[in-house]
Amino acid sequence: MLEGLVVLVGLGRLLTLVGLVVFFLLAFPLLVREPARWQLGFFKALAYTAVLTVLLEFLLRGPSWLHASYGLISALLLLCVSGLEPGGWFRRGLPHPPERVGQYFFWASFVGFLLWERFIQTG
Repeated sequence: MLEGLVVLVGLGRLLTLVGLVVFFLLAFPLLVREPARWQLGFFKALAYTAVLTVLLEFLLRGPSWLHASYGLISALLLLCVSGLEPGGWFRRGLPHPPERVGQYFFWASFVGFLLWERFIQTG
């Protein structure tokens, strides 16, 4: 059972890393237009995969403070930006939501990739 969870954590790390690279490479048009529905769903799946991976990492290993910081910051960044979709939980909570959110998804995928890479390296 424990070996299966360790494999699941490793798979979550890899899927999130590869997913962020793929999303970033496909997200250049988001600098000038809004994300398509499939891009919103893909980014939300990446965010939830990152959150699940970080939670499992905490439960299994009790990571160091640096490893925990990189994991939490990257997962929260992805989760908050995924809430900027039209009708999303984060967008509804803002007093003045942004009109265009494409560039936020682009930059979040880039910064999220950098933070996630450090999360993997410090683990």
